Amino acid sequence: MTTTSLLLSSKKTHYLPKRKGYSVYRYVVLIVLLLHSIFLKLNAQTTFIIDYVPPETNVKDTLYLSGSFNNWNPADKNYVFQLQENGNYVLANKQFHNSSWISYKITRGNWETVEVQKNGQPLNVRKHSFTSSKPETVTLQVAGWADQLKKEKTNRIVLQVVDLPNNTPPNTSLFVCGNFNGWVPGDERYKLQDIGNGIHQISIPVYGNRIEYKYTRGNWLTVEGNSYGRPRPNRVLDVNILSTKTLIKDSIAFWEDQSYGIFNPYTLVLVLTALQGFFLIFIINSNQNNNKWANQALSILIFVISFTLIARVVIYDRVIYTNYPKLSLLTDLVFFLYAPTLLIYIKRLLHHAKKSIWQYWPHFLPFLLQCIVYVTFFFKPTHTFIEQNLFQSMDSPPYAVYEVIVVLALAFNIWYWFKINGIVNRYFRNIEHNYSTDQNLKYLNTILIILGICLLLWTVIITVDVYATFTEQPANFLINFLIDGIWIVFSVVVFFLGYFAIKQPQIFRMPEPEEEIEEPKIEKPVLETEELAQLKTNLHQIMTQEQVYLNPQLSLPELAEKMNTNVHTLSRAINAGFNKNFRDFVNQYRIQDFINRAQDEKYKNQTFLAIALAVGFNSKSSFNRSFKKVTDKSPREYFNQLNQD
Repeated sequence: MTTTSLLLSSKKTHYLPKRKGYSVYRYVVLIVLLLHSIFLKLNAQTTFIIDYVPPETNVKDTLYLSGSFNNWNPADKNYVFQLQENGNYVLANKQFHNSSWISYKITRGNWETVEVQKNGQPLNVRKHSFTSSKPETVTLQVAGWADQLKKEKTNRIVLQVVDLPNNTPPNTSLFVCGNFNGWVPGDERYKLQDIGNGIHQISIPVYGNRIEYKYTRGNWLTVEGNSYGRPRPNRVLDVNILSTKTLIKDSIAFWEDQSYGIFNPYTLVLVLTALQGFFLIFIINSNQNNNKWANQALSILIFVISFTLIARVVIYDRVIYTNYPKLSLLTDLVFFLYAPTLLIYIKRLLHHAKKSIWQYWPHFLPFLLQCIVYVTFFFKPTHTFIEQNLFQSMDSPPYAVYEVIVVLALAFNIWYWFKINGIVNRYFRNIEHNYSTDQNLKYLNTILIILGICLLLWTVIITVDVYATFTEQPANFLINFLIDGIWIVFSVVVFFLGYFAIKQPQIFRMPEPEEEIEEPKIEKPVLETEELAQLKTNLHQIMTQEQVYLNPQLSLPELAEKMNTNVHTLSRAINAGFNKNFRDFVNQYRIQDFINRAQDEKYKNQTFLAIALAVGFNSKSSFNRSFKKVTDKSPREYFNQLNQD
């Protein structure tokens, strides 16, 4: 499995069968696809013509089309070729779902007489995609028949299945398929024999230096899988194993059709997270608040996450993926879209930037280029798309493009992570210059940690993939585990945004200043003495008479507006005139008011925390920290000493 697994999950399998299973999200997606199909002709009429067969073919032989559309029946009377006077064999006007694809082979009535290569070796199944509703003709040639060509002597290896899942149907037949028989799942030649004690055995030929195979119960609906119905990677035997062993013992952990259920923990988490994201978008935009600029970016950010999670679930479903594999491209949209959107949200939230999202267009150039490249993939025939982009052929240019895109996307996201982390850190370093109380934005650090974990896992996946590519040592299980981990960790971002939106709604209702808040510069022109004295007087007056400090959300821009000045002048006045930053300046008035109230009889029945909140503090920790900074004592120590005096 490769880095492209981020896009395509762990679906490394030659043929992707439909599978039974029922869930809410499946119905929703299928309804959408059904509505889409209304505008298209569902069936494509196809005629198959065989214009060449081996000379030794008996004219009395009947030729059949066998494939995924008829459960690989080698003698299906509905798919019989008719011999024409010109010697061609014709199977006319067969209907297949438009935009789908099939895999198939030609037989003469059984698998002993299946078509093979000219040298007698197995022929991989043929594939065809139906990209148009117009009638089409497929012309074929048969190089040889398995029963008529002289076969070269080949080595053989014995496979034994020593353990089956507990839910295996009784008296079931087991088959093995792989590159030794062209990946036909119900080939009677490769039906395992029950040799007793629950052990099933089969002897298979060895062609080349590598065998890839899987076990089935006769078709791709019943192929072996991983937990929760997930497809497992192909089993692989390389030349080193084949040279030292003639008996391979295997265990089957799950059957895809038997292990799939409605309550799939993995997809359930993704679906619930996505639904919460869509609900959160509605909540954010239904509230009347002043921070609409940040909320717009946040809504887009959550939509990107939720949409990608839904796309992930869709391609996880084998029924949908089999018919619409190109939907897998949708999950890659997050590669170059998420980080720039997060950057815009952070800037609008922390600095109240009002630039339109379209003004950030340079950040989205990589995303646009990615879309252009993916459009070329979208118009490929379905089976070609799957082979080139899913089966990891390094000789395939599209696959190489995927590799480049994934590596560039990782570097792109790492660069943005450091950029966003720098903005957040600078904000918190200078927050005391702009806000009078702690802002409930610590969750941003949590989100950055979560995203950092995702990037770390992504880096590990690429590293393992590169190692597996150059050493030819498959690492599918490890990579699949890490990929699932990335998506689960990534989905936690939505949970965090939802949690803080409910617990701390003030995050989305921050007061909006007239201009962007900028951290104070070190070198500024010194205020004139008279101007400074006047500002100090006005500041003391507005703090004592209007008691603006009682507003827990008081900010430097808001105070500057009340005093008909700008944030730069006011900030310099506080720094030069009182030798304090904005927060310490405001909090000294709050602390003095607190001390006065705490000694007033009418506040005798109130706790220190209640009084602290009443004078403008927004948390106990903020109050205790400010009190000790002003008095050099804790509140209790201060009043104990006051009583002793």
